[in-house]
Amino acid sequence: MDLKTEKTVEKVRAAIKDRAVWLALLYDTFMEALPEAEVERLCRKAIFEFGRMKAKKDPEPFTHRDWVRRHEEKGSALVFESDIEYCEHHSVQRMNFCPLVEAWKEMGLAPERIDTLCDIAMEGDRGRAAAHGVSMELNETIGKGDRFCRLVIRET
Repeated sequence: MDLKTEKTVEKVRAAIKDRAVWLALLYDTFMEALPEAEVERLCRKAIFEFGRMKAKKDPEPFTHRDWVRRHEEKGSALVFESDIEYCEHHSVQRMNFCPLVEAWKEMGLAPERIDTLCDIAMEGDRGRAAAHGVSMELNETIGKGDRFCRLVIRET
């Protein structure tokens, strides 16, 4: 990776970490007024809708290959240190680094809270997948302690 790309990746990671801190602080602040289950439900709803909004900017038709191709083209693959695999009926996006999780660890959050916030953040991808009619499997996540996040995007 050249120096310019490296600096850009650092800046994007810093911006993502800022947003991770925002989510954690909003979550904790909202719990002062609402039960935690309601805070989690509303956060998931809002971030799922963000994913649906994001999907409107994707080209149509949008397939499993397009999903991971856009991840590469936008530079997200570098930011998340991703490995990409294209198969006939699905594609795999394996992310080996997560700035969100790094930010939550730096905040000193408990592993259970990191797992919850991570899964809430993934609602954006779930919303995007739903908007395009593709399925997204997410069995391993850095947020729950796995070494990587593994998204499998499949044709439905």
